[in-house]
Amino acid sequence: MSGAILIIQTAFAGDLVLTTPLIEEAASMYPGVPIDLLCIPATAPLLANHPLLRKRIVYDKKNGDPALPALLRSLGREQYTLCLCPHRSFRSAMLARATKAPRRISFDRSAAPWLFTETVKYQADWHEADRVLSLLLGGEQPEPGRRGLRLFPSDDDRAQAEAWKTNADGPYVCIAPGSVWATKRWTEEGFIETARHFSASRTVFLLGGREDRELCARIASGAQSDPPAGTRPIISTAGELGFLASAALVGEADVLISNDSAPVHIAAAMKTPVVEIFGATDPAFGFTPYQVPHRIVMREDLDCRPCAIHGGKECPIGTFVCMRELGAQRVIRAAEELLP
Repeated sequence: MSGAILIIQTAFAGDLVLTTPLIEEAASMYPGVPIDLLCIPATAPLLANHPLLRKRIVYDKKNGDPALPALLRSLGREQYTLCLCPHRSFRSAMLARATKAPRRISFDRSAAPWLFTETVKYQADWHEADRVLSLLLGGEQPEPGRRGLRLFPSDDDRAQAEAWKTNADGPYVCIAPGSVWATKRWTEEGFIETARHFSASRTVFLLGGREDRELCARIASGAQSDPPAGTRPIISTAGELGFLASAALVGEADVLISNDSAPVHIAAAMKTPVVEIFGATDPAFGFTPYQVPHRIVMREDLDCRPCAIHGGKECPIGTFVCMRELGAQRVIRAAEELLP
């Protein structure tokens, strides 16, 4: 195949990580053909060092930078011959159509399936990574282990992680307590109890972005109040490490404990065991840890959940019982089962 390939994924960070098997599959099926990725500014750093990408086209869809008409014209000049679009929005379909690629493939659940030359069935009961891979496999489910998630921290990313690890006392666990969606976040009290438990035997690193600094500070403070002798440090890196430096840190952790959010998939890409906590969402949606040892912790006995595919700003019925009544001991036991 001549020309080039474009992959469009303008969703959240976790969604982009779950697209990495598609990049490898495209490179394997079409060796030597350049592969470009269209994504948003917030997620672009995740694939900064990906060896199979020619370039990342960064589109700030929130602020219109570049302006949509200019971007559409630019894509039309690139001479793409294949466009793969896991993202199902109308705007992403417009971007795909603008490439004028002879083959443009998305899901039958796209907001504008008529703008593609081919669609494959969106299999709601598959893992998202398998769904995305099926775009190149004619809708067929990939065999287990065909492609994994992969990220590529640079030497500088690893050096940043190593610098933080100098503060660790022996082995460590990572905890990611944040999420864009409030109803995906487990309680601060639960994270405090969990961090306090593991600090008896391991250093605890709290992960997050700048928006998670205060949350992680409160958890660290609460977990370290009146610590017994021999307690290891609890260290917040929130806002201090970028995606790939955090990935390098997670890559050597004994386990990651996280809400249903991007750190789950970052850890899976680094082959680290994961405990994933579900509240508003559900494992059946297909966003569980991919191809790594893991445990799922959630309230299975609630008729009100799942209440949303992404989560929301507040509990629709005002109780938030899915998280408030999820005890820390369940999370702790799940993590203990995964420790070396």
